[in-house]
Amino acid sequence: MLTPLLWACLAHAEDPASPASEPPPAELPAPPETPAQTPTYLAPPEPVQQTFPGMMNPAISLNGLFVAGAELDDGTLAPPQLGGEAGESAFPSAGGTFGTGLNVQEMELQIAANVDPFFKANIILAIPGTEGVEVEEGYVQLLSLPRTIVTIGKIKEAFGRENPTHTHGWLTVDNSLIGQALLGGEGLNDVGVNAAVLLPTPWYSELTASVDRGSNEGLFNSGNPTGFGYLAHWKNQIDLSYESSIELGLSGAAGENDGGGVTKLGGVDVTFKSHGRGQHQFNRVIWQSELMFMDRDGDGARQLGGLYSTLEYSLSSHVWIGGRYDLVGLPALRDTERAQAASLIGVYAPTEFSAFRLQAQHQWLPGGHTVDSIVGQLNFTIGVHPAHSY
Repeated sequence: MLTPLLWACLAHAEDPASPASEPPPAELPAPPETPAQTPTYLAPPEPVQQTFPGMMNPAISLNGLFVAGAELDDGTLAPPQLGGEAGESAFPSAGGTFGTGLNVQEMELQIAANVDPFFKANIILAIPGTEGVEVEEGYVQLLSLPRTIVTIGKIKEAFGRENPTHTHGWLTVDNSLIGQALLGGEGLNDVGVNAAVLLPTPWYSELTASVDRGSNEGLFNSGNPTGFGYLAHWKNQIDLSYESSIELGLSGAAGENDGGGVTKLGGVDVTFKSHGRGQHQFNRVIWQSELMFMDRDGDGARQLGGLYSTLEYSLSSHVWIGGRYDLVGLPALRDTERAQAASLIGVYAPTEFSAFRLQAQHQWLPGGHTVDSIVGQLNFTIGVHPAHSY
């Protein structure tokens, strides 16, 4: 007798509807092969309007120069220059002096930023002494041209080495006697357009051409609508070795003057730089000299030339010493305009943001006059101060 479980199994095996009685399913056909296709890449997105960091966050800095000193004019203690800015001496052909006491030599506020991929802007506001605000420089530069930089605005012209350098970048507290005598206290600093072109030479060679308003009072200032000033400067820098280089420059300027004639100005400058290696890398030597000559015709016709020469030696990264010699009165060395000066200076710079200068100077002036001075200067910078001519 079969058990109920056995009967159930036999019934299930004989059931035609049972899955066990169905034939195995046929295999599905493989999909047809398709030829290889080149990958399809998405098109680049449409360019979007970019916001450049400099548009919202320009580099802003402030540089300050404080001075304190004593001045002797023919052995007599000079009164203070209350305006702060260097003033005219009591004697002809002398350099600007600060008198006796405490002064603010200059405050300089600089704002710089990239305008867009094509232009860079730089504004420098100066407060000479403690009075007034003036635009020392304010310009935009076109940077997208090959091997060429175009500058538009108020510019410290590229005449020689001293003129383009800002006050806090000088080795000495004051600028040269010949620079003051020919270019004036503000130097060649005018509104114009210049183009600096890097020439295709094996060494660094740059040619700068400029047109400005011709408003320098000592040289041009004709008052004519077309009385422009024209300037050219050719700079060449050659590496003599790994440690040393030399820079040679030629400068020329011309323009109508207020005497109905033309003033022509020429200059030659040479700068030698050398530094050590290893632990002596900060023992650098810099020798810089510049010769200038002016020829003015028309009313007040005159010729005047002169030179200066500076020598700087760094004892370490924080301490350096130097000096400057000035001569005014070339080529004839006329007694009425002949002046000489000798300056000694020591500098201590604890960081790149501050420096102390101590300068002693003696001037030999026409008529046997002398000016002696000793001046201490504190130079400080706050903020991001972009590099410029040094």
